[in-house]
This record gives sequence, C-alpha cells and structure tokens, in this order.
Amino acid sequence: MSNIRINSITVNNFRSFGEGQDFFFPPVDYLKPVAIIGYNNSGKTNLMRAILYGIGEKFISEKTFEIVDLHNMNINNQIEIISSLSGSDYGLDYRGNPKSISGDYTISTQLQDGEIKSRISKSFFGANKHYGIFYVNFHIIKEEIATQKTSWGNIRSFLGRHIQKLVDSDTSMQAKKNTFESEVAASTDKVLDKSTLSYFINIIRKNYSTNLRNNDCKVDFGLPNYEDIFLKMMFKIGLNGNTDNLIPIDHFGDGFISMFVMAVIQAIAESNTEDKCLFLFEEPESFLHENHQEYFYKTVLCGLAEKGHQVIYTTHSEKMTDPFDTKGLIRLEMDENDQTICKYNKIEDFSIEEVDESTGEVINLSRYNEFIKTVEPNLNRILFSKKVILVEGPNDVLVYSYAIKKKVLEMISTDAKIINKEKYSGAFLNFENISIVCHHGKPTANYLIELCKHFNVDYFVINDWDFESDELSLVEVSAFNSLDDLKDSQLYLGSDKKAMITTNYNLIKNASIDKIHFNVKKLESVINYNSNDKSSLGIWDVLHSMSSEQFNETLIPTSLLDFIGLTGMAVVDEV
Repeated sequence: MSNIRINSITVNNFRSFGEGQDFFFPPVDYLKPVAIIGYNNSGKTNLMRAILYGIGEKFISEKTFEIVDLHNMNINNQIEIISSLSGSDYGLDYRGNPKSISGDYTISTQLQDGEIKSRISKSFFGANKHYGIFYVNFHIIKEEIATQKTSWGNIRSFLGRHIQKLVDSDTSMQAKKNTFESEVAASTDKVLDKSTLSYFINIIRKNYSTNLRNNDCKVDFGLPNYEDIFLKMMFKIGLNGNTDNLIPIDHFGDGFISMFVMAVIQAIAESNTEDKCLFLFEEPESFLHENHQEYFYKTVLCGLAEKGHQVIYTTHSEKMTDPFDTKGLIRLEMDENDQTICKYNKIEDFSIEEVDESTGEVINLSRYNEFIKTVEPNLNRILFSKKVILVEGPNDVLVYSYAIKKKVLEMISTDAKIINKEKYSGAFLNFENISIVCHHGKPTANYLIELCKHFNVDYFVINDWDFESDELSLVEVSAFNSLDDLKDSQLYLGSDKKAMITTNYNLIKNASIDKIHFNVKKLESVINYNSNDKSSLGIWDVLHSMSSEQFNETLIPTSLLDFIGLTGMAVVDEV
C-alpha cells in the first residue's frame, strides 16, 4: 500500500510568479477536491507546472529551465520552487533505513558563466515512481490516450504509463511471457509459411544484406515484443450494442474521449482500493457540456477525494466548484505589477451563524447551501470574478445590467476609437470581470458579503429599503454605533417593523455604508413601475421608455459607478 500527498508549495520567479507565493493544501482528512481558479492568464497552468516539478513528475536536469521560465524573462529573477511532500515508505536504502518521498524539496536556478543552471535539493531519485501519481491535461485529451512510446522510448500518456505499470507488476502475466512469445512466433510462422508476404520479406532481407556489404543480417516481421505489445493495442468502442463495427477511441470527438477518460480514472480508483494516489487535472471541463461538467465534478472528482485520494485541478467552470467548500479553493490573480498572486488560499473552516429575525431560527450553512444551490445557479460566479454586484433578484439584474450599459454608452459617446459602442457597452462588465449575482434577500445577502470578504472579492450590494423615505431614513439608521443603541432608541421602540429595521441595520454595518445602495422604497418605485406584478416584461418596457436623466443617483449612485470603474474611465481601444 502506498500513499502520497503534497502539503504545500512555494513558487518564486517562475514564469508569471514574481514575488514568492505560498500555497497550502488541506490535510488528509479533507475528503474533497482542491480547485485552482482564476481569470485567463492568472497563472493556473504555471502553478500546476510548478506542482509537477515539485513532486518529481517533471524531470529536473541542469538545463531544465531557460530564460522564458524566469519571471519577466529577467536574468536577475532566478527560480525557486519549494515543495513539502508526505508519502509512505517503499523500501530500504543501503544503510537499511526506510525510503520515502516525504520531505522538503527545493528546485532552484542560478546564473553560472552566463548560463541558467538548474538544480534540486534534495533529489527525488525516482521516488515518485513508487507512488500513484496521475496527471491528465484535458486540453490535449487525444494525446492522453495515445499509449505508443515516443522515438526516445518514453511513454507519453497517463494511460500508457498505467498500462505499463499493470503489466510490469502482474506476476501472473510475467509468468506467461515465454509461453506467449513462443506461441506468437509459432502462429506467425504458420501464417506466413509459403506466403507471398513471406517471399516479399525474404527479398527485402536479401537486398538489405547486399546494401550492408553482404552482411548476413536477419529481418524479422512480426508483433512487438511482449513488453510493448500491450502499448500497441488500442481501445475500440461499439456504440449502441454494435459489436461488429468497433471504432478506435481516438476516432471520436474530444468530448466523447473526455468521457472515456472519466471512465479510465474511475477504473484506476476502483481497481486499486489500497493505494492513496495524487490526481492532477488540467481543466477537466474542456470539451464537455456543462451538465457533464457538473457530473464530472460530483461523480469523478468528489468521488476520488472521498476515497482518500488527493485531487487538485485547474478550472474555468462554475459547474466544477462549490463556493462553500472554502478549504478546497485556491484563487489566483494578476496584480498591478503583472505577477501572479495568491488571492485566496485558506484551509481553516469558514463558518457564520446568524439569527433570522423573522423566525428566531439560526440560518446554518447546510440549510442555506441547499437553498441557494436550488434558486441561484449563478452563485459560483463570485469565485471567478474580480468584483461582484449583489442584487436582490432577477429583475434587479435586468435593471442594473441595462442601467450600467446606458452609463457606459454615455461615457464613450464621443470616443472615436470605439466603433461599435453598443456591443462595447454590453460587454463592459464581462471585460472588467464584474458579475451581477442575486442574493434573494437581506439575510442571505449577509452570507454572500461574508463569503466575498473571505475570498477577498470586492463587492457592492444593492437592496430595497422597504420603508418610505419619510417613514425611516438611511441616515437615521446608520447613525447608531451598535445594534444595542439602535434597539434602545425611540426610533426602534416606537416602530411596528422592528425586524425590518434590525435587518437593514445589520446589512449596512456588514457591507459598510460605501459599499451598499438602497432603493427607496423598492426598485419598482425608483424606476416608476407602478404595478405590483413584478413583470420582467413590464419593467423592460419601462426601462426603454426612461430618459438618460432618469438613470440618476437614486438608481445608480456615484459609489456604484466608482466601484465598476466608470468615473474617470480610461477607455480601451476596440480590438
């Protein structure tokens, strides 16, 4: 039985990484996968590559790294990758001491005589070969099922390496080797005996011998040797029960092959229940429909982790994460100096308890998670965004998406560099990586605010005030230093809407006054939609009838424009 785990890794001056960034992975009792997320070019692949070096899966020679691997291609930025691993013993050294991959490894470069020299301390000495380590890059999925060796005799794919390992470790198969080889040779001779093909091969041998200055050489035409024959075989698929016309797996599309690889990964885990392996995946959602993405996450990734394997993967997919599994999230960003930084990586528990003022019950995460996953499928966008606008419901999304578009159009109206202003304004939030997410009510808004704070994601909250302006003002409520002071006041004691006052106060203090906007009394009031039916079509008609002057401070305040970067906006040239 073997087990392996990466505990932490530090990456310094490697590609997009400049200043050293530390990453910690949850302990062995965390039975969930770990997702590495971030915007395009944030450094996800570079972190995965550093992990592969840090566990010995990528070989380190003196000339492993080149100038392109140094941060900003600056010769003064020498690489340092430090990994901490834990693993079971796999034998004894020459002194009789147990051998294990456990320990700290430092991979570094230095400039010697004008050349970049790579080194590692301490050395892996091939220790990683004694453990179950599987790396699959779903970008090149067809290569990952190609089992043939390269011209240098290396096996390229994870599938080929696993097949080779199964063959080499199976004593029963090895015992059959001689019998297999003699039977194959006899069968081949029998088939070729006195055949036209045999005659053709003999002519080749005669001419080849002559070309080699009459060297009496042997030319053999047959199957590969025993060790390689299994790598020359290929998987074939018969669809819909068709067993007569089997199609090689690599003839299918990338999505079909990805699902086949799912089955391979599951088979690896199911056929080896003793070892605890390390699975590393590069964007497993590639080529998959979003329903299959969610299936892959819940069935394959979570299934592997629940069996005790360590699973680490990069992803762009909202379907492949759970924002409440905060221990299993690593979020990367590029900072203002164009270097990858670890924006989020916390392996302690995230918890928050809050009393629902209307029921007196504690809103717990398990109950909330079940609720929010059902009603708000876009919740995961928080993890993939630089900034998030939290609004009450779908009509708020409709209104503020449109209002922001109108404001962008107003800002760029005289900018000749932007040709298609309509499309630019419609894509502005996407370009700035800003998402609008529904929170579906003030109690749940507080959860999402805490979640944004926890993930270091900048946020802005928009809510209905639920009071007329002459009934209760924002200034009156926010002036109190504490909830106790508020509850002792006549404003509170004389009201028959105490729960609503408390909820609004808690939201103001949790969000902070500069990150929240209230529509008085509600969104429909602000845009002069006078029906209570909350019809999206009716609201859409009202929006299109509004003049530019009506998209004013009461609907879209300056603080929101500041948040999304519209005030003093430096317009980007159209691509």
